[in-house]
Amino acid sequence: MNPLTRAAGVGAILVCSSAMAQDGPNLLQNPSFEEGLDGYYATFGNCFLNQEYAYNGITCLKMYGCFCSDYNGNGAVSIYETVVQPGQVYRVNAWALSGSFDSFQGTGCWGGMKVEFKDASGGIVGLAEQRIIEGYDPDQELDVWEEADFVALAPDNAATVTVVPVFLQAGAGDAGSMFFDAMSVATTERDPANVLVNPGFDLGVDYTYQVFPTFNGWTEQYGNIFFDDAQYLTGPFSAGMFGSFPDYDGDGNCDPGGVSGLNQLVPGVSEGDTVVLSMSAYTPSFDSIVGTDNFVLQKIEFLGDDLGNPLDFKTGVVIDGSGDFAEDTWHSGEISATAPAGTQMVRIVAQIVQPDCEGGSIRIDGVVASTDGSTGGGSCEGDFNDDGVVNGADFGALLAVWGACSGCAEDLNQDGFVNGADLGAFLAVWGDCPDTDPCDGVDCDDQDPCTIDTCDPVTGECINTPIDGCGGGGSNCGEVHKEPGCSDPVCEEIVCNIDPICCQITWDAFCVSLAEANCP
Repeated sequence: MNPLTRAAGVGAILVCSSAMAQDGPNLLQNPSFEEGLDGYYATFGNCFLNQEYAYNGITCLKMYGCFCSDYNGNGAVSIYETVVQPGQVYRVNAWALSGSFDSFQGTGCWGGMKVEFKDASGGIVGLAEQRIIEGYDPDQELDVWEEADFVALAPDNAATVTVVPVFLQAGAGDAGSMFFDAMSVATTERDPANVLVNPGFDLGVDYTYQVFPTFNGWTEQYGNIFFDDAQYLTGPFSAGMFGSFPDYDGDGNCDPGGVSGLNQLVPGVSEGDTVVLSMSAYTPSFDSIVGTDNFVLQKIEFLGDDLGNPLDFKTGVVIDGSGDFAEDTWHSGEISATAPAGTQMVRIVAQIVQPDCEGGSIRIDGVVASTDGSTGGGSCEGDFNDDGVVNGADFGALLAVWGACSGCAEDLNQDGFVNGADLGAFLAVWGDCPDTDPCDGVDCDDQDPCTIDTCDPVTGECINTPIDGCGGGGSNCGEVHKEPGCSDPVCEEIVCNIDPICCQITWDAFCVSLAEANCP
């Protein structure tokens, strides 16, 4: 077996993955193919057990095309039963490698991991797929294990899940093979920094499945929705949509009020929680909404027992066709709202609204919904406006300098260009800046007037320093000392009401003069 570096490549930074706290155990049987294929996996196309390479153990799958037709699939399908819970979020993980001796670099071929959620009768009711290695990716690495790591939502009627490692040969003459290993499916929890599943619409779906819903996680879809693999903020896809051109009265003519959209329900939001929503939208010049009354709407709906009647909502317009918005340009918007009494969940909404049957299409990408809208304690990487939080305002600043940008703050990896690598790093730190003050919220007052109570700025631990002479009738209120406050609580209160700095920073000569002039 050839020793190879186990390193995450391009596939490991796709934004459809969210960091979770703790995953459950692996639900899959024989996930590294060490026990062979019989009874576990049925293969299709060219897919075989292989011991040339392995991420774990000594065995993996090897897949390559049939050289018989364009867009032919090759891989394996799990044939044992893996039970899932409807509405549960699952983390999916797998590893793939493209060897330099048989690379598909420069082709349209790709390999990845697909999961299919099935109902009790075995029908596919939802799925998700992430490409791990893509032949046309200019940053593709050879002889390196790359990772698929994403979260997927089991639909309400899901009973089991099937895993499908797959290699797609785009052209009948495209060479190259892929090695595949170490799959896992495990329960996980939503991340408060971005509670959405599939926020970048990158869990692509093979159209031949003809399955609804199209986008995993976005369980409420209506109107005209499609994938776009040409215009996106982060690849390989964005969500495209155009108006529904409704005919409410059945006269064969379009009626005003068309809407197409994507909704995602997020449980676990309650009264007082702040929800912040941001997304980016794009309208192409060849099918623009500019010059129409169409607009892109984002919305937060707070829901109780009745999902059809929101308790409250907040809306914002990302692109207004009647306004001054550039075509072929990504625009971002952000809204926030606080949950009212009775809230049990929120509905996150992205829509194109078509008031007057006018044409044009839009794309949506980079949606972020956070359940914590408070600002952090200070600036951090990605917080370009220094307001303590990395959010849509900073996202707009990054997009504004896209391209060559030597030395600018938005070039997070300092390679002289603001590009996809910086965007991935930016999205990874989305949300509140970390609180770098370990003493924030620490109360060190032990109510002992004969000690100076301070917080160690390095460890966050309380330090109670005895005051010389205190307790024996002496007082240091008439003496200069670097610690704040003095040993006579009555005098200390009098002085600090006049000048709070005496109890906040230091007891200096001015504090002594105030004590001498005002204390009994």
